[in-house]
Amino acid sequence: MPLLRPRPDRPLRVPEYRTVSCPFNGHQVGWCRALCTPVAGRGACGRVAGHAIVGRTQAILAAWDLAVGSSSR
Repeated sequence: MPLLRPRPDRPLRVPEYRTVSCPFNGHQVGWCRALCTPVAGRGACGRVAGHAIVGRTQAILAAWDLAVGSSSR
């Protein structure tokens, strides 16, 4: 009965190719912790910085602030 057979042990670690060492943390992380200042949408480690992505609503509000001025809010 295959349902009662124990599953083979699988490694619980994240593979090496999915992790990049973070220059701010000093160790490998699986996702960005938003510690660096992104340059052109990339973090210091070379990955796409999620904290640099501007959504549609954020872009509209930023354009409105430039056009009207932030003193009206």
